[in-house]
Amino acid sequence: MAGRMGFIWDIDGVVLDSPHEQAWRLTLKREPWKTNGLTSDFYFTHLASRPRYEGAHNILELLGVYERLGATSEGQKTRLMRRYAEEKDALTKELIQKGEFELFTGAVGLLLRAKRAGMLQAAASASKNASTMLKKVTRSRVLRELGHDFGAMGEEDTLYTIFDFDACGVDLGGKEEILRYAAQGLGSLPGAEIDTFFVFEDAASGVKAVRSLGFHAVGVFRIGDRQALEEAGADLVTDDLGEVRIEDLLELR
Repeated sequence: MAGRMGFIWDIDGVVLDSPHEQAWRLTLKREPWKTNGLTSDFYFTHLASRPRYEGAHNILELLGVYERLGATSEGQKTRLMRRYAEEKDALTKELIQKGEFELFTGAVGLLLRAKRAGMLQAAASASKNASTMLKKVTRSRVLRELGHDFGAMGEEDTLYTIFDFDACGVDLGGKEEILRYAAQGLGSLPGAEIDTFFVFEDAASGVKAVRSLGFHAVGVFRIGDRQALEEAGADLVTDDLGEVRIEDLLELR
């Protein structure tokens, strides 16, 4: 039965914790920005899941940076916004290359257990950094942080090689299209006989996209409003995927 299920994973916020919040904050502490106030609550409310320019504008506007730097016209604000966003993006890439991001060990454990069980799995994220992060997670890091790899990884494997299909960083117009692309990719693999897809998502908007396609949604609660995931239609909501068994998901089919 497990072989007839396909898993589709959002990466950032579900499997890995990208350094976006850290990069926004570290950049903000540099010249000419030199501003505090970017708390985790501020990040979740005004930056998380938003386009980078919108996020940059929210920071500079709401934390008074435009005003302090004397930007009054739309043109001045746009130039500052773009500069700040580009500096933040460069720092994000630098942190990722150094491996300075976290693993959600419960999610990685379930991913590896599903691999061991022979389940086909896709990585599906709008982030162009998602695949790079997955390639940076070696077997040795998995063993160091989880203590074992469930017999799912070879010596040269990374988390990236665990996935059977990569739908990360593709520009298809939205979450629903990315998920559809991932499902089609898994379904077209040799020997695939998938009749049910489970998607792991940490945002209510993502859960809604999952349900619109008729797939099952596992809501992963990290920060914000747990109830929003439930109201969006998640079949199951958890804050620790390490406690979820494949057998539990089979019962939701």
